[in-house]
Amino acid sequence: MNLLLTLLQANSGPNPGLIIIQLILRVVGVIVCVNKAKALNRDTGGWGIFGFLMPIVAMIWVHCMKPNIEWDKNIDKKDNA
Repeated sequence: MNLLLTLLQANSGPNPGLIIIQLILRVVGVIVCVNKAKALNRDTGGWGIFGFLMPIVAMIWVHCMKPNIEWDKNIDKKDNA
Protein backbone atom coordinates (compact mmCIF):
# COMPACT_ATOMS: atom_id res chain seq x y z
CA MET A 1 0.00 0.00 0.00
CA ASN A 2 2.86 2.39 0.80
CA LEU A 3 4.43 1.72 -2.60
CA LEU A 4 1.17 2.67 -4.35
CA LEU A 5 0.92 5.91 -2.38
CA THR A 6 4.53 6.74 -3.17
CA LEU A 7 3.95 6.21 -6.88
CA LEU A 8 0.80 8.32 -6.87
CA GLN A 9 2.56 11.16 -5.04
CA ALA A 10 5.54 11.06 -7.39
CA ASN A 11 3.31 11.33 -10.49
CA SER A 12 0.75 13.77 -9.08
CA GLY A 13 2.12 17.00 -10.59
CA PRO A 14 2.44 18.03 -14.24
CA ASN A 15 5.73 17.18 -15.86
CA PRO A 16 7.55 20.45 -16.73
CA GLY A 17 9.41 18.84 -19.63
CA LEU A 18 6.17 17.65 -21.18
CA ILE A 19 4.60 21.09 -20.84
CA ILE A 20 7.57 22.71 -22.61
CA ILE A 21 7.43 20.16 -25.44
CA GLN A 22 3.69 20.76 -25.90
CA LEU A 23 4.19 24.52 -25.96
CA ILE A 24 6.99 24.22 -28.55
CA LEU A 25 4.81 21.92 -30.68
CA ARG A 26 1.95 24.41 -30.53
CA VAL A 27 4.16 27.35 -31.53
CA VAL A 28 5.61 25.34 -34.42
CA GLY A 29 2.07 24.36 -35.43
CA VAL A 30 1.03 28.02 -35.56
CA ILE A 31 4.05 29.02 -37.65
CA VAL A 32 3.67 26.14 -40.12
CA CYS A 33 -0.09 26.63 -40.53
CA VAL A 34 0.13 30.41 -40.97
CA ASN A 35 2.91 30.17 -43.57
CA LYS A 36 1.15 27.42 -45.52
CA ALA A 37 -2.20 29.25 -45.35
CA LYS A 38 -0.56 32.41 -46.67
CA ALA A 39 0.96 30.43 -49.56
CA LEU A 40 -2.46 28.91 -50.34
CA ASN A 41 -4.20 32.32 -50.16
CA ARG A 42 -6.25 31.28 -47.11
CA ASP A 43 -7.18 33.02 -43.84
CA THR A 44 -4.05 33.10 -41.71
CA GLY A 45 -5.73 34.05 -38.42
CA GLY A 46 -8.10 31.11 -38.37
CA TRP A 47 -5.37 28.69 -39.33
CA GLY A 48 -3.12 30.14 -36.62
CA ILE A 49 -5.76 29.50 -33.95
CA PHE A 50 -6.46 26.02 -35.31
CA GLY A 51 -2.71 25.34 -35.40
CA PHE A 52 -2.37 26.32 -31.73
CA LEU A 53 -5.35 24.33 -30.48
CA MET A 54 -4.74 21.14 -32.51
CA PRO A 55 -1.26 21.44 -34.05
CA ILE A 56 -0.78 17.99 -35.57
CA VAL A 57 -4.27 17.80 -37.09
CA ALA A 58 -4.05 21.37 -38.40
CA MET A 59 -0.65 20.83 -40.03
CA ILE A 60 -1.85 17.69 -41.80
CA TRP A 61 -5.10 19.36 -42.86
CA VAL A 62 -3.54 22.55 -44.24
CA HIS A 63 -0.97 20.58 -46.24
CA CYS A 64 -3.76 18.60 -47.93
CA MET A 65 -5.64 21.71 -49.11
CA LYS A 66 -5.63 23.22 -52.58
CA PRO A 67 -4.93 26.92 -53.18
CA ASN A 68 -7.81 29.37 -53.07
CA ILE A 69 -7.73 31.07 -56.49
CA GLU A 70 -8.95 34.66 -56.71
CA TRP A 71 -10.23 35.59 -60.13
CA ASP A 72 -9.88 39.11 -61.49
CA LYS A 73 -12.60 41.24 -59.94
CA ASN A 74 -12.17 44.28 -62.18
CA ILE A 75 -13.00 42.68 -65.53
CA ASP A 76 -15.77 44.53 -67.29
CA LYS A 77 -18.06 42.46 -69.48
CA LYS A 78 -18.02 45.18 -72.16
CA ASP A 79 -14.26 44.80 -72.61
CA ASN A 80 -14.62 41.09 -73.40
CA ALA A 81 -17.42 41.51 -75.94
